[in-house]
Amino acid sequence: MVTTRRFAAFAASLALLAAPAAFAQQAVDDSGPIDLKRVDPEANLVEELVVNARLPGPAWWKVSDADSTVYVMAVPGFTPKGLDFDTSVIERRLDGANRLILAPEPKVSVVRIVSLVMTGRRYFLSETPMRQTLPPALRERLEARLKLAGEKPESMDDIKPAFAGFLVANMRQGGSVTLSGGSVAERIEKIARSGDLKKRPKVQALDGYDVIDALKSVGSLPKAQQEFCLEAGLREAEAGGPGYEAIAQRWAAGDVVKLAASDRGYQACLASAPGVAAEIRGAIDRSTRAIEAALKVPGKSVALVTFRPLLAQDGVLVRLKAKGFKVTTPGEVQP
Repeated sequence: MVTTRRFAAFAASLALLAAPAAFAQQAVDDSGPIDLKRVDPEANLVEELVVNARLPGPAWWKVSDADSTVYVMAVPGFTPKGLDFDTSVIERRLDGANRLILAPEPKVSVVRIVSLVMTGRRYFLSETPMRQTLPPALRERLEARLKLAGEKPESMDDIKPAFAGFLVANMRQGGSVTLSGGSVAERIEKIARSGDLKKRPKVQALDGYDVIDALKSVGSLPKAQQEFCLEAGLREAEAGGPGYEAIAQRWAAGDVVKLAASDRGYQACLASAPGVAAEIRGAIDRSTRAIEAALKVPGKSVALVTFRPLLAQDGVLVRLKAKGFKVTTPGEVQP
C-alpha cells in the first residue's frame, strides 16, 4: 500500500512544481464538468503576448514608461538539474540594473510536511477503496499504469484520486517516486550577485506561499476535481511521463509558442485547486506591484515571473498594460 515516504515525496515535489480583481471562481462541486477557464487562473493566455524570442536564449518582455524600463523574463516553474541556457542577454541587462525582482516561490517546512503526513490523514486517505469510486474507464487506465510500473491494482486504494494522479505521473518502475530539479532563479540571482558585473542590482525576493496550505487544498477537492487530477496524472504518464526536459528546452530556446501549447499535465490539477489558485493570484498581484514600484525609479530593472502567470488573461502583463505602461513582446526590438 502507499507509504509515508510517497506522501513526503508528493509534498516536497509540489514545492518544485508550483509556482496568482481575480478571475470569477466557479463553485466547484459534483454538479457538472469542471470549467477550467473559471477555476484556473493560468488556463488562458493572451494570444498577442505569446511570441517567440528574437534574441538568444529565453524570451523577454519589456514594460516601460517615459524614463524607466523593466525587462521581464518568464521563468518555468520547474526545470531539470543542469539545464543549459544562453545567459548573455540576462548578464547585459543585470549590469547596471536598479534591482532584480525574483518570482514568488513556495515556502517549504520539512517539519510541517512530516507533521501533515503523520496527522493529516483526512487530507490524503480515501474512506472507500479508491478504485471503487472511479468511473470504469478511469479505473481501467489507472490499473494499466500500475501494472506497467510493477504495482498491484490495489496499491493506491487507500489514497484519494488527486494524490494518485501525482504518483502515477511521476512513478518509475518498481513504484518509486522521485523528482529533483534545479532553479533558474537561483542561477540568475548568482549572476546578479557576482563580481563580473560593473554595477550589481539590488535583489528583491517576493513572498511565496506555504506548501502545507496547498496540500490541504488539493486533499479537500470534491469528487469531480479529484477525478480530474487523476486523469491529468494518467494523461501525463501515458505520454511518457513528465515532459519537463522538453518543456525546459523550449523555454531555453525562447520558443514561447510551443511552450504555451505544452500539455500542463498534473500542473493543471494544482492550479485548479482553490487554495493554490488563490496563491497564484496573490503571486500575480505581488509581482505586478513590485514591477510597478520599479518603474517609478529612472533607469532599468529586471524581473522574473513564472511563465503562465505572466501571460495569463488576468496576469502580470495585462495588469501593467491596464495601468498605462507600454508592454513590448519578445518579437519586437528590445535594446
